[in-house]
Amino acid sequence: MNNVRKKSWILWLGWSATAVLLIVGLAVNEGEKTSLAIVIGLAPLIGAQLALGSPDVLTSVRQWLNNTKRPLMHTAGGIVTLYLIASLLNGRFDPYAAVIFGVGAFAALGALRQVQRGQPGLTWVDVAVWLLLWIPFDLRWNYELWGGPDGFAYNWWAVMVSVTAVLGWGVFRGWPDFGYRLVPRWRDIGVTLILTVIFFVIVVPIGLAIDFLTFPPTATVSVTAVLAQAVGLILTVAIPEELFFRGILLHGLDKMMSKRWLPLLISAAAFGLMHWNNAGDLTTQIAYASLAALAGIFYGLAYRRTGNNLLATVLLHTLVDLIWRFAFQ
Repeated sequence: MNNVRKKSWILWLGWSATAVLLIVGLAVNEGEKTSLAIVIGLAPLIGAQLALGSPDVLTSVRQWLNNTKRPLMHTAGGIVTLYLIASLLNGRFDPYAAVIFGVGAFAALGALRQVQRGQPGLTWVDVAVWLLLWIPFDLRWNYELWGGPDGFAYNWWAVMVSVTAVLGWGVFRGWPDFGYRLVPRWRDIGVTLILTVIFFVIVVPIGLAIDFLTFPPTATVSVTAVLAQAVGLILTVAIPEELFFRGILLHGLDKMMSKRWLPLLISAAAFGLMHWNNAGDLTTQIAYASLAALAGIFYGLAYRRTGNNLLATVLLHTLVDLIWRFAFQ
């Protein structure tokens, strides 16, 4: 057990150090000024987001927190501390916003800790915490609570809600099989590639016919641009969205319903509806939400085909967004 715990710390420190490089690169790419506030506030969270993707690390953290006397202080307290450091270093500390964020973080994890451990399916507590974490982030309601650099508000919240959800459902809620596994397997890659091809064979003719997709593309394609987009998509789009809509929503519904198609459709429809506000006019909104819902079905299939493994859905989601941005926009 000591070796596993040592591995956990090493992975966290290693990914956190890597995250510093990613943050600097992202700042340069977006014309933002890298500050100590964002490095300290975001890098450890990215390190936790990626380290927890190791089954050994997640198991070790689960056992440690289940045996410690103050698990909420180590989890919610740690997240709040990083939030406060970023706000103070950036010179934008707001005590009112800090209290709102702190109470929200402790309430979310504390509520999930009170649910019977390992209880299958979604409870009303699960639904309430899901909404508390996801909706303010998705609709950008919580941007005013962020005290760090403005250009990193979305990135910080995306990683924060991911880490909170993994700790909440993977540790306190006791869902060991909800699939937060970021260690690649050949099956994950194979399923991802097959479903990517099938998805675009279906979607490209539809998208071109309704003028949602554009060809030839207008975006400038370069290896650097693709890699930068891929890293950003994985950390701030694919992981949080797949965690919430497949790892929690689809997984929870699967435990409650005997008809396999119904949870898949519900989670896909919810995923599509989430994209409604991403477009301007009504026609584009309908097209965007419909195609996103179709993509949600494919992501759900990838999740199931790999034994409830989120990595396959993360990879598929990233590939779909990359191909769309560089080949059909």
